[in-house]
Amino acid sequence: MIVPPPLRAVASYHRAAVEAAFGPLRPDPDARMPPGKFLFLCFTNRCGSNYLAHLLATTGAFNEAGEFFNAETVLEHSRPRGLRSLGAYFATLYHLLPHERHIAAKAGVDQLAMLADAGILDALGPRAQFVLMERQDRLGQAVSRVIAMQTGRFTTAQAANVPDDDLVYSRAAIAGELEKIALANALFYAFFAANGIAPVHTTYEDVLGAPAPVMARIAAAMGDDALMARPEQVQISRQANAVNQQWRLRYLAGA
Repeated sequence: MIVPPPLRAVASYHRAAVEAAFGPLRPDPDARMPPGKFLFLCFTNRCGSNYLAHLLATTGAFNEAGEFFNAETVLEHSRPRGLRSLGAYFATLYHLLPHERHIAAKAGVDQLAMLADAGILDALGPRAQFVLMERQDRLGQAVSRVIAMQTGRFTTAQAANVPDDDLVYSRAAIAGELEKIALANALFYAFFAANGIAPVHTTYEDVLGAPAPVMARIAAAMGDDALMARPEQVQISRQANAVNQQWRLRYLAGA
């Protein structure tokens, strides 16, 4: 897999921590790729990927996709098992995650580069499929990110550490998140174009409004006609409240 130069130029906390433990990322000839098909849910923060991960799990075919390539998670599971490469850790995921047919995992754009340099994506070949999820309302996404960073509440399954009245509005923070979202999505497009990959592309708005067509396209990519999502079983919901709307209006007003 080709990692485009603009993506290589992006600093990655996760890569730095994994390489500090394992050394430079490279293919591990001793790591045997597990069987089956793998779905990489490519996301930016607060794009709605948690909802899609839960929706996929309701099919019964997937585990609940998580951020399994975060450095803390990689090292938490690698150290006690004596794993010494990202490839060895990836092979172990197959046994760590309860699933029926397919493995699903979330991946940030820097983590896609990690998987590519570790030889994992090449080793999987056509058994790897990709979903690129964006959020059409990027301002809403940025506002949501700034709020979640203050509350520590990233899904409705979590409790907020900070009450709404103590949240601090920051135009600069929202603008910064908008820039991060734009850059990450552009890098996803560059990565897929460089490698001739046509991901299943969807948006948070589409998944909420009409999940059936989205799931049909994922089913076609996975070659699994039996995928049927059950939105009524999803245990999380939208978090936006009056604070999100107030901050949106303040940002649009130039405050």
